[in-house]
Amino acid sequence: MTSCFELTRRVVALALLTALPALSATAQTTPAFPQAPAAPTQAGAQAAAPVLNTCTAAPVVAGATPAAAPVTLLPGTLAAAKSWGYQLVNLDPKALAASPYDVLVIDYSRDGSDANALTAAELAAIKLKPDGSKRIVLSYLSIGEAESYRYYWSRVWGWFPTFMAPILPNWALPSWRSKLNRDWGGNYAVRYWEPTWQNIIVGPGGYLDRILKAGFDGVWLDKVDSALEDVAANNPRAKADMFGFVKKIAERGRAARPGFIVLPQNADELLDDADYRALIDGIGKESLLFGEDAEKKPNAAAAVAARTARLKKLTAEGKTVLAVEYLDDPTDIAKARADLTTNCFVPHFAERSLEALRIGDMPDPSKPKSAKGRR
Repeated sequence: MTSCFELTRRVVALALLTALPALSATAQTTPAFPQAPAAPTQAGAQAAAPVLNTCTAAPVVAGATPAAAPVTLLPGTLAAAKSWGYQLVNLDPKALAASPYDVLVIDYSRDGSDANALTAAELAAIKLKPDGSKRIVLSYLSIGEAESYRYYWSRVWGWFPTFMAPILPNWALPSWRSKLNRDWGGNYAVRYWEPTWQNIIVGPGGYLDRILKAGFDGVWLDKVDSALEDVAANNPRAKADMFGFVKKIAERGRAARPGFIVLPQNADELLDDADYRALIDGIGKESLLFGEDAEKKPNAAAAVAARTARLKKLTAEGKTVLAVEYLDDPTDIAKARADLTTNCFVPHFAERSLEALRIGDMPDPSKPKSAKGRR
């Protein structure tokens, strides 16, 4: 006759044998990246499932062979984004909230002014997609040009030509202000390495602090390519100074909000520096395929190949490339989408003015086109 002790031992053993396959399956499907807290969902909405990102591989130690298996990523992270939208002018919070994109790049203000900045409540609504899942919202921030429609600008600064800077007092024309950008109204190149300019951007109560206070997930840094332009031609430390400036922004943002995203736009030439790549979370790239030399015309194949190779240094490290092409021809758009997605870049198509948010690849025929905007 079987004792009570023996009967209990057999029941426990049978239970363990039954559970082992399930435990093994769970271990095999654990994501390679650490899981972040689940994104909040609206009542009744179904939480998004993790996705497989076949464009990135799990980080590996130096000299090791990268894993061939795709990486499991949590929705709501930048690396998992499959779509994005870009609008800087005429912002409508309700329309932005209704858009389908995983990532939005917008201005912190409806019209660029501090008076019409988005409120924390409006931004919180924009950060939820219609299905209740979280989306990433980045704030546009120009760090290589000053904009005359921003809160920090004094009207006096626009009245004098650049050559007057050495003889005018600083209050009349700050030493960091350089020449007018004639392609974009009200934008002036800046000597971005000067402490007074950097303090406007990253100092206490400055531009970055306004973005943080509103609750943005990160910044989209425009005019990082000033380090490669005429304004920096006489600065032998032009690139190092830009790296240092971006680092200040990243450190202040991440100290205030862990996980704060830093995404420069353009200047892919700087990606040759491994420390710079380590500092940023990805890059935004305008006109990789079309429009660099002539509006809506294909770029030179050699230039596209060189830029693509630099951008793929980021994707090889598990980071994101958000690419925007300013196109409206269906054939060009189809080709651009195929080329961009083949290289694991996330495409978006827009009008160059960025006055409206395009939903889908093709322009809305009911909305008027504008050749230029204010950015």
